[in-house]
Amino acid sequence: MKTTTTLALVLFASLAHAAAPTGAPAGWERKLIAAVIIGEGGGEGTAGMGAIYEVIWQRGVQRKRSLAKVVTRRKQFSCLNRTTPAAQIARAMKHPSFEWVHDELLKFPPLTVSTVRDGLPKVTTNRADHYHTTRVRPSWARGKRGKRIGKHLFYKLN
Repeated sequence: MKTTTTLALVLFASLAHAAAPTGAPAGWERKLIAAVIIGEGGGEGTAGMGAIYEVIWQRGVQRKRSLAKVVTRRKQFSCLNRTTPAAQIARAMKHPSFEWVHDELLKFPPLTVSTVRDGLPKVTTNRADHYHTTRVRPSWARGKRGKRIGKHLFYKLN
């Protein structure tokens, strides 16, 4: 148990200084990103899960952080608010879409620009960097135009 805890701490410490993503996630990071996509949008179909991947990727590029660092930042992805990354991975691996997300969606950097709202050029720099479910209306979204995909609204704030 102590070895596992130490290994996890070393892994998270190494992620703190990771650079922006340049290629598809691999290894443990790929499992984590797949688990977050399932946790956030597992019921949204391929379009919704792909849109969440776009947001995670966009934040990594903007903040010059690894995708794992992006999703494990406190209070950024609600599926990790009350659990550990390892527990979320274990739960997500049971989801019927996990294999598709892990093996197909995450095979490459996002190839789509589906989160770009109407009126903006469909280029990767206009991808959304924030989203929320339609059941809530966070203060940061007030007065902003978003793009609806499934039960989520996507926004470009940065």
